[in-house]
Amino acid sequence: MGCGSSRNGEVMEPVIMSAPDDFVMRDVRKSAAPILGCQVPEVSAEIGPWAGSEGNVTAYCRGLQIHYYLRCITNHQCKATIAD
Repeated sequence: MGCGSSRNGEVMEPVIMSAPDDFVMRDVRKSAAPILGCQVPEVSAEIGPWAGSEGNVTAYCRGLQIHYYLRCITNHQCKATIAD
C-alpha cells in the first residue's frame, strides 16, 4: 500500500521497482573515471536514495566524488545524468 499505520507514525521505505544492476553500475564507473581522473578499476559506485525506478548513485575515487541521477526502465536499462 505504501502507507504506514497512522497509529504509530511510521514512514514506510519507498518500494524499489527497478534498481541498476552490475552492468549499469559498471557504466557509471566508466563515465565517472575520466571526470575523477582515475582508472575505471579505481572508481567505486554506491546507490543512494532510491524510489521506484529512479534515484541517486555516487561514484568516487581518491577522495573525489560525482553524483548521478538514474532513471531505469529495467534493471539493465538506465539513463544516467550527472547531478553535480
